[in-house]
Amino acid sequence: MVKFGRHLQFYLECDELKSGTSKPYIVPYKDIRGSIGESQEEFEKLWMESLNAVSKDYTRRLRTLWQQIFSDLFRLSGHDQNVLRGLPRDDAVQLYLSTMSEKRSRDLLINMKRLHSNASMNGEALRKLVKKYDKQANARGDDILTTTLLPELYSSPVMDAPALERCIEILRDELVDSEDEEEESLDEYMTSIKVKTQLSSSSKDALDVQRRASEMFWLHDLIQNKIPQAYTPMLVAHRGFHCVRDHSGKRPLENSLSSYESAWSAGVHLCECDVALTKDEKLVLAHDSDFTRLALDPSKNKKVSDLTMKEIIGLTFKSGTRPPLLLDVLRSAQTIGGSARLVVEIKAGNDEAGVALVRLFRRHPQLIERCAVVMSFDAYLMHRLRNELSELIDQGLQLANVKLPELLLLTVAKPPSKSYELFASVSDFSQVDSWLQHEGKPSLEGVYLQFQPQMLQPQGLAALSALSVHYKVGVWMMLGDPDDIVTVACLVEKGRVSYVNTDLPRSFSG
Repeated sequence: MVKFGRHLQFYLECDELKSGTSKPYIVPYKDIRGSIGESQEEFEKLWMESLNAVSKDYTRRLRTLWQQIFSDLFRLSGHDQNVLRGLPRDDAVQLYLSTMSEKRSRDLLINMKRLHSNASMNGEALRKLVKKYDKQANARGDDILTTTLLPELYSSPVMDAPALERCIEILRDELVDSEDEEEESLDEYMTSIKVKTQLSSSSKDALDVQRRASEMFWLHDLIQNKIPQAYTPMLVAHRGFHCVRDHSGKRPLENSLSSYESAWSAGVHLCECDVALTKDEKLVLAHDSDFTRLALDPSKNKKVSDLTMKEIIGLTFKSGTRPPLLLDVLRSAQTIGGSARLVVEIKAGNDEAGVALVRLFRRHPQLIERCAVVMSFDAYLMHRLRNELSELIDQGLQLANVKLPELLLLTVAKPPSKSYELFASVSDFSQVDSWLQHEGKPSLEGVYLQFQPQMLQPQGLAALSALSVHYKVGVWMMLGDPDDIVTVACLVEKGRVSYVNTDLPRSFSG
């Protein structure tokens, strides 16, 4: 239950819910859960009040959307009103797409997705509250409420998701082009952009080339000659082979296509990346919520989620390149071949990014094997992703010889500062089992733990080793943590961990 409670809390804290004049109703999950054990009558009263409020709010917002659709069609479409009278739901959405501007259609998609997301969250909250109540009902001498409350929930307007999902898919199919078409349009767009940069002298150009060549020669030598080959499969190049100070003079910028291609071409097996979802539902590589830190013009600091992919390209990195799509990077890994694979992090609360990732896999099943791991700090998101990946197989996707990515849960090494974070101390891994299970069944393959100095001590290494017997275990570092071959050797050999993040500093091999 802690998984959903933390996820819901973070959902409430999202900027999307704080913006606008009218906030959606969200089930007061903690308050209703707190009434369990007081009295059955009080719990039922609060639960039913919440269901009624959810249904009323959902119906009002859905009615407003449809009023806007038909109002726009009658005022702006120019169609004969005879065509519009009694128009079926799906036909209305199709007609809206064909007659309204792309901006209006895209805004409609965004609003429908938000409404669907709110409804799904509220429906799940109410379902889980009933499950939580019934879990100890017999021990308390209370009635089982599943038979009375769930019929109320499942017959309510808020659970009529398929109808809204159908409208969303109609909009998405038209507005979110296939990746192949998208790649061509982006290439055309890139040729039309003239990046204004100050011309360097030939001597400075030569020096920059020499510096970059030196870094690449060093990386090749490190991977091929300095690191024991047994450790290479466990090393994860954090955001690719990049400069942690955001300078592009020697190494590529983080999360850029060249940062990954450089690492894989040198013999690195695994590279880590962060993904975000653009306004037009493209999965783009981005660590921060905006591109202020990496953009050529830092004044353009809109959130990634508020930008279309074409707008993001227009920002341009300091290096003159564009932020790549996840599809771009996976295709590079496939082209390079061998052991080139990605470790993908989805930011907490970004459920739509998980859905988009599954959609990408469905369209391009040949790229699935290039994704070794998907991870997040959000346990609820990860368990939901597990269900959606399982549906790929249930829907008949040809995966006979394809290994699905491992799903790992990220944890922190200090008491959580954010609602979604899970604290895992090397001295106590007792909660890990419950975090990785869903509905009492195994769900996730393991954990990606934040580094703690105690991990290098005998007791800590023994704890890691014991945990690694049952689960896949990764270790991620903060800048300033030991990042060298000695640390990797210790964690791999004695702690038996499967993954160790590294920024590949020059001091890595000693």
